[in-house]
Amino acid sequence: MESNIELTQEAAECIGLWLAEGDTKTTKEITFTNNCLTLVEFFAKTIKQIFKECNIKPRVYVYSAKKDKIKFNFSCKINYYQDKRARKPYFIFRIGSVAFTRQWKELVYKTTKCEKFYKDILRGFFAGEGNLKSGNHSNRTIRIAQGKPNEFVEQIFRYYGITYQYSNRGRAYSITGKWNWDKMAKIKIADLHPIKKEKFWRTYYSYKEIHYPNHHIKNNLVNLLNKPYTTFELSKIFNRSHARIYDILSFLKKKGEVKNFRIRSINYWINARENKIIISKIKEKYLLSLKENRKKSSELANEMDVCWKSAYNRLLELQKLNLVDKDTNGNWRLLNSKKEVIVL
Repeated sequence: MESNIELTQEAAECIGLWLAEGDTKTTKEITFTNNCLTLVEFFAKTIKQIFKECNIKPRVYVYSAKKDKIKFNFSCKINYYQDKRARKPYFIFRIGSVAFTRQWKELVYKTTKCEKFYKDILRGFFAGEGNLKSGNHSNRTIRIAQGKPNEFVEQIFRYYGITYQYSNRGRAYSITGKWNWDKMAKIKIADLHPIKKEKFWRTYYSYKEIHYPNHHIKNNLVNLLNKPYTTFELSKIFNRSHARIYDILSFLKKKGEVKNFRIRSINYWINARENKIIISKIKEKYLLSLKENRKKSSELANEMDVCWKSAYNRLLELQKLNLVDKDTNGNWRLLNSKKEVIVL
């Protein structure tokens, strides 16, 4: 069984993920464990692309406190299990095959010997085992957890001229200093993980604050927000830290001058005078369904392939926005809103 496997950035990033959080010792299966749905979907789609000429049969095991039926954006066998200790759902991607595992490890060996893929491997490794710490006294630290020193990771650090310290007690590498952050920014170390990416760039831009005249940002923010912007986007526009922009936005929100909508765990800000509502594509599906006729929560849950509680929560969120409500029979119905609905 041969497969025309090519070295790509995505494959190298997945190798970094696997080296960080996969089972590298087994010879019988390819596995990857993580609690970030985006990463698991990326890993699964990339593996299927790598072995596109082969008949692979991947599985995903979903563990959650309430055995949630989580929907994936790729096709494979999904098994759901209950883990009462799980604070948030976590996922195990698995391909059980000695032949595929052998090919995968050959690809891993070949890629780790190629210096041009070092940045991609490190990006994947950081998405799996990295975290960021910022605190008082301008303390900004990039950390990569490792139970013991990792020669390959240190080799990549040396290749990019990154200085580091390893703590046996903390079981992690610590990287500090503006010069190191510049190098990490250049290789986009955190861009594979959505939450770490936002925190990395927020922290990095806090190094580069420009001092504007008093009230410059407050006076210009409100006028700018005639359309939705994230805090990160605004921090880049004004060249100020994410934290500083957020503080100003929070102040303006209390004064009733701006409002925010949370879409996929990201805040979108807009001028409060704008007659607009911002929703996600998932919520849009509920509105489109209710446009046809009134429905109960259970009907919508089946239609969206989610649990009843998940559907009910989405409907409550839409109700708070005055886009839907319940009739006397307990059916949800669409309301005629005079506000413009923006879908992101």
